[in-house]
Amino acid sequence: MKLSPTQIEQYQEEGYVMLGRVLSDAQLEGLRQEEARFREARGVNNERPGTHFFSKMAPYSPVLREVITRGAHVEALPQLQGTPNVAFRHDQFVTKMPDRNSQKSEFPWHQDEGYEPVTPPLGVTVWMALDDMTLENGCIWVIPGSHKQGRLEHEARGEDGYLTLPIEGDGVPAIMKAGEAIAFTGLTLHRSKYNRTEGIRRAFFVGYTDAAATYQARNMAEPKPVVGSPHAWVVCGSAPMPSKR
Repeated sequence: MKLSPTQIEQYQEEGYVMLGRVLSDAQLEGLRQEEARFREARGVNNERPGTHFFSKMAPYSPVLREVITRGAHVEALPQLQGTPNVAFRHDQFVTKMPDRNSQKSEFPWHQDEGYEPVTPPLGVTVWMALDDMTLENGCIWVIPGSHKQGRLEHEARGEDGYLTLPIEGDGVPAIMKAGEAIAFTGLTLHRSKYNRTEGIRRAFFVGYTDAAATYQARNMAEPKPVVGSPHAWVVCGSAPMPSKR
């Protein structure tokens, strides 16, 4: 999948671009089955409303690794990032159970790099719909151009520990069919609203960044190389070798 100059320009100016269909029928079904497997293992069912996250699942699934490293979107990553060397660093299923007036399935405005800053800030998130994404079931929303503000200071929201920041307005909804994806930068403000339907709403997202980048989690005193993490792999180009000590 190569992007057109218009798509690249939109990504650079607005901080996101719709990629269209990136999953084959087999990949879509495989990801759905894996999401169900992980959800069952965590005991998440219709009696537990809210948004549920299953992170860093790739080591447990060849289906996930195939999509992460060889999916149709991978060819576009150097174009989006602006550098040829791309590393995978994070994967996550995001499942919204029916909210049923619990007020638990909303996920607030944030930047992905608000949780874990990356330097240089070239992160790309590819967010894949495993179900049709609608206004009713809690599709993702983005604020065009918000990435130009740089990394913003987030604060924890209540007991759930979600990070957020005050934002006015709704942004733009990313309405998608199952198998389609949106790509946005690690600095693009986004959120999702409540799932007001009786069905579950499943998504799978993958975070990539420059293979020479460093990251610094909130509990780390100093930044570390992204590719030094056991969960990170180079998917395009190469990564610099560590210096000899």
